[in-house]
Amino acid sequence: MSQPLVRSSASPQNLAPLFRAGTGEPLLAMMLASGGDERIALTREGRNRYGAQPRPEEGHVWFSSSTASGISPRGWAAAAEAMPFVLLAGETEDWFANLRRRLLNLLAPPAAQVVFCASGTEAEYAALVLAQARAKQPGQKLVNILVGPDETGRGAPLAAAGRHFLNSAPFGEARAGFPLEGFDAVTLATLHLRDAAGTPLPVEEIDSKACALVRVARARGAHTLIHLLDGSKTGLSAISRACATKLMQENPGEVTVVVDACQLRCAPEQIYADLEAGFLVMISGSKFLGGPAFSGALLVPEKFLADGATIPWPDGLADHFALHDWPPLLRERIEGPFGARCNAGLGLRWEAALAELEAFCALDPALIEAAKASFHAETRRQILALPRLEIDASAGDPTLIPIFMRGAEKGAAERVLRALRLQGLHLGQTVSIGDREALRLCLSAPQIVDFAWRYAQVGSETFAFAKLRGNLEKLFTAWDALL
Repeated sequence: MSQPLVRSSASPQNLAPLFRAGTGEPLLAMMLASGGDERIALTREGRNRYGAQPRPEEGHVWFSSSTASGISPRGWAAAAEAMPFVLLAGETEDWFANLRRRLLNLLAPPAAQVVFCASGTEAEYAALVLAQARAKQPGQKLVNILVGPDETGRGAPLAAAGRHFLNSAPFGEARAGFPLEGFDAVTLATLHLRDAAGTPLPVEEIDSKACALVRVARARGAHTLIHLLDGSKTGLSAISRACATKLMQENPGEVTVVVDACQLRCAPEQIYADLEAGFLVMISGSKFLGGPAFSGALLVPEKFLADGATIPWPDGLADHFALHDWPPLLRERIEGPFGARCNAGLGLRWEAALAELEAFCALDPALIEAAKASFHAETRRQILALPRLEIDASAGDPTLIPIFMRGAEKGAAERVLRALRLQGLHLGQTVSIGDREALRLCLSAPQIVDFAWRYAQVGSETFAFAKLRGNLEKLFTAWDALL
């Protein structure tokens, strides 16, 4: 392979004068908000699209991890400690190699690979080109089956079709809805998780539809990329892993499975098992993990590609990936271009996210389950006392609870979301369930770590949960007052 082309000469060593100027914390905040798209750009108030600053905020309560959270003091400290690596990141990829090693040690079997992505949506592009690389015939068409298109990231359907999903990108311009420059045509098929009334469909029914779509794609001679959604915006999951395994076994080399675990609410052991099964896995450090938005990754199992297989690389991906985002073993199969040598902002966001993941993975599993149970029970208790609020009975995860407002007109949920933000109280973005709107109350890994550490002080679950209980009371009191 020829040496990949790097379009931009911009690299972190150009920041050296700023370091010498002693800018300190403002520079770290600026870097944490760099290397992304318009969603991470800071407003005049110093916040991103989701109301979060790139530095910790005293007094803010983050129950919004289904969308985005503010950076924790632990994450901020980890990013600050990594700032010296930024100066060398344009010359050597040791920093990104270490980030990969730490992530794989926690989640993956030996010899797996990591592609870092500026967001979970960019991970869709990486999955597409890897699926295309497995095509057995030159120019073989690709069918991408997306599960829960209205319960994944808003840009996922466009990215899954090989199109720009916003009007901006980490390293260039973009035009939302237009095909990515140089991308081979991708046929997008979708499978919904709910019926028109918002009732979840049986997983068996979704599995059956998935098998039918794969049969049609194979009859047309196309390679199929199919999503296994592990944790939607409302906590639902489909297709089943049994179905995914069956499809791969019955169509060897012609079906690629990618697990969308961007919420990362499943156990680390599940990620490990999915990689061992030969699935690609998309994750994010900025949802359940509570790291700063945006920090995505695609985990690739060992020997995913046949020896000698090249990775098709459309020019448009240079707007989204830096050279060091891709590990050497995969990168040597690519003939550029890339948008820059490295994405230092993404590296810093993963430093913060890994600090949370390492703390979480060190916990006693029994304490994790105790925190989840206490959170779910206390949420139900408080909502039952508020007649204007109602839990979505179909929610599929104890750490992600959609909440309806009875009798609320359309648009009311968004107004409440913004009003609560002004009080430093953060919920997950509005999601539509049938003809109703819900806001999402979420438990995150940093909150579970805090619960476990408080438990270690006195050995009492009541004491361990006291802080979370107080924050829930504060939230629901403010919410009820707004209604």
